[in-house]
Amino acid sequence: MTFRSAIPVSVAALALLLVACGRPAIDVNPPVPPPLPDPLPTHPAQLTPLLEAKSFPRFHPRVLESAGYPDHKHSFGYPGYTPPVDDDGLTYGLFSLARGTQLLPREGFLVEPGELRYRRVQVTFPDTLDAVLLVPLVEFLDWAERDVTALLGQARDDTLRVVNPVDLAAYTAATGQGFHRLYRLDGSQGIVEPANVLFARGLALHAAYHLMTVWQLDHVAGGQQLPRWFTDGLASYLAEDGMHFLSYLAMYRPLGPVVFSSDDTEAVLASPPHADQEIDKRQYRMAGYSAFLMVWELVEHRGGLERLRQFLDRIAAGESADRVSVDLWGHDLAGLAAELDATRRPEPVGDAIGARPVNRPPAS
Repeated sequence: MTFRSAIPVSVAALALLLVACGRPAIDVNPPVPPPLPDPLPTHPAQLTPLLEAKSFPRFHPRVLESAGYPDHKHSFGYPGYTPPVDDDGLTYGLFSLARGTQLLPREGFLVEPGELRYRRVQVTFPDTLDAVLLVPLVEFLDWAERDVTALLGQARDDTLRVVNPVDLAAYTAATGQGFHRLYRLDGSQGIVEPANVLFARGLALHAAYHLMTVWQLDHVAGGQQLPRWFTDGLASYLAEDGMHFLSYLAMYRPLGPVVFSSDDTEAVLASPPHADQEIDKRQYRMAGYSAFLMVWELVEHRGGLERLRQFLDRIAAGESADRVSVDLWGHDLAGLAAELDATRRPEPVGDAIGARPVNRPPAS
């Protein structure tokens, strides 16, 4: 349909016209960063958690330059940590199912030789490993499932079945992946890097959130093929992987840009691991960071979690992902990827790309 008028169309009228045509309304008042706090936060754990966000973008640019990307996935190691409590008054997270070597009684928590089960999670492992050593992995996966369900507004009622290999060599043999790829997921069957390795590297809760997000999105898509930049990027966004990406990629910055175009990001993430592990590590981490930046832009600056949930609700109901993407963001998914291309804008943290001590608590 073609519209012709000799009378200028106001911005407001144009916005209404676009809504009527099924396109997203123009942001007459684009998102404004929140006021600059004083003093500036200097640690990633001092930033507003996504679950507590009231508006988007969450951060003034100078806040990100000062503190880095938000990262609350190490709070369980800070002094004063206590397990969170759900609406039924039950604790969850670390120390909710075991404390030290003592298993804590909990309805629905099953411990058998080589197997642990609780709510949506089953973890199996070689019987040479002590079951109590695998309980923290179950606690973290359960923690992630609760938060990811709340963040996405979607839930599964089946079980994620995870295998914990005896060591890193067994993980590589089973998956064909190096240590830089933290898990492999096929449907509801996953193989994770051994829990003791994930905890030693400070990545256990990050990995749990990433895995749970991809698992949830597979259910939401209902047979539709979502692009990998979206699934991996959203998983890294919810897992708060940004500060770790900065650390991983610091060694490569002297060699040139550390972000890929949207096409290269999709190509790397959708391909099997490169035969050369050093090449695979660099490409995989660059593609992962690029996807993270694409979803950062999408959520923080283009409608927040509300618009993201609308997208997921509609595709879960059977609508075409491309059609819904056009309605909400003005582009099909391929066009949206080009619009979000990480090479088109500076990194949100600006020039402050140095590592922050996420494993250490904020200074008091």
